[in-house]
Amino acid sequence: MSKDPFQNCSKVTLQEVLDFREDRKKRQEELLARFCSSAGNSEALGQATLVSLSLNIPGEYKHFPWALRTFREEMDFFPHLLRSEGIAVLHEERIEEKCGYTGLMVAGETGERLKHLGTWTEERHDLGRLFDIDVFNGQGEKISRQDGGGHGRACLICGGDPFCCARSHAHSREELTRAVLSIMGGFFRKTLEERIQEAAFKALLYEAAVSPKPGLVDRFHNGAHGDMDFFSFINSTAAIVPFFADCAAAGFDYREKADDDGGLVLFESLRQGGRIAEERMREASGANTHRGMIFSLGVISAAYGFLFYDHEQPPADALFSLCQSMTRNLEADFVGTRPVLSHGEAIYRSQGIAGIRGEAARGFPSVRDYSLPQLVRMREQGVSFNDAGIVILLGLLARIDDTNIIHRSDVQTLRAIQDDLLEFLNGNPNPLAAIEKARQLDREFIEKNISPGGSADLLGLTFFLHLLLQCRLGAKDD
Repeated sequence: MSKDPFQNCSKVTLQEVLDFREDRKKRQEELLARFCSSAGNSEALGQATLVSLSLNIPGEYKHFPWALRTFREEMDFFPHLLRSEGIAVLHEERIEEKCGYTGLMVAGETGERLKHLGTWTEERHDLGRLFDIDVFNGQGEKISRQDGGGHGRACLICGGDPFCCARSHAHSREELTRAVLSIMGGFFRKTLEERIQEAAFKALLYEAAVSPKPGLVDRFHNGAHGDMDFFSFINSTAAIVPFFADCAAAGFDYREKADDDGGLVLFESLRQGGRIAEERMREASGANTHRGMIFSLGVISAAYGFLFYDHEQPPADALFSLCQSMTRNLEADFVGTRPVLSHGEAIYRSQGIAGIRGEAARGFPSVRDYSLPQLVRMREQGVSFNDAGIVILLGLLARIDDTNIIHRSDVQTLRAIQDDLLEFLNGNPNPLAAIEKARQLDREFIEKNISPGGSADLLGLTFFLHLLLQCRLGAKDD
């Protein structure tokens, strides 16, 4: 692990560790007396057991970002495990200090069953090997793993008896630290991939499902497209979402191993995978259903993965800034000597309009400054994803140089559509009026064979970012 996980962190002394453990023991005794001992105590409950979850980190550094994320992940997981088993959590508190982390819970269940669940967590959860989950009965006696139906724990490095390894100093502190960080990093990377893949899958289907969409495939019809339908988008989505998880993992690995060049090398590393994703898309759908999304979501996913290494919830401004930095040399794509140009490349050479590449190279300003804040506001007002999606699509169509429209018509047609939409939107229409406007444009676009695919891609990107950043933006998913 080349990045220093302990940068700006303080070492702890042996005496500080001992004092922390003594304070923890006192707090455990207080909770046992309050909840679990009936002698002269009216608060004590009939069947209450104390559980203590401690993050076990070797070495002189106990408090650092990955350790804190690990502790909080386990403290979120274990109460959910108990509740899934019908066990009431009667009390919960967390101790997060320089010398370590401990979670204390009182649960309404026998000690043996709780120890069984604690042992299962230690052995089966990806982070469980880093935790000591101790269970105390009403008399303050610690219940052993054997009482909970488990076996002794294994050494993190060799799988042997950890007490024997410790007594013989079989492994250096550096080896143990690397093993701990490897477990943490592996879990965070897996969590990242799952988060990105879920958000991408939902965002692509949300965009396809918004109806009506002028000239586009939606739940009602195929719009101005004869080569695809709603099911084409489902098939394409299923085929390409693993690519976005790969992009996120590439960003995570790049942050760990590479010097920071602003993301240029990271962006270049995505190209081959992007071409493979396009091939899978065409095999699954028979059309270019998501070519623009493969580019946009790939860039965003890689940037998110890079930032996720240091931030469980990457800041939106940092995400857009990194996308801009990663793609700052994209104009080179327009000056190559390839014999076959994409529609966007041909339009740039003839019209100077950069399309989605220009959006990326400027940090996706249409999404950053308009569509994402608009979606957050509308969701907070209770507007459905469908109706909000229609309003936002019209707003994007009014604002961006949609090269799909230019390809199917011309720049003058795009400007006329935008002038009409800007006049309409300046009247602050409600969602019902926006839906009716979308229906009107839908009829016109189908008749004229117009499809605003670039605007639709940015709508999908808006959904994707909303799902990823909702904890920061304050809006909730359905």
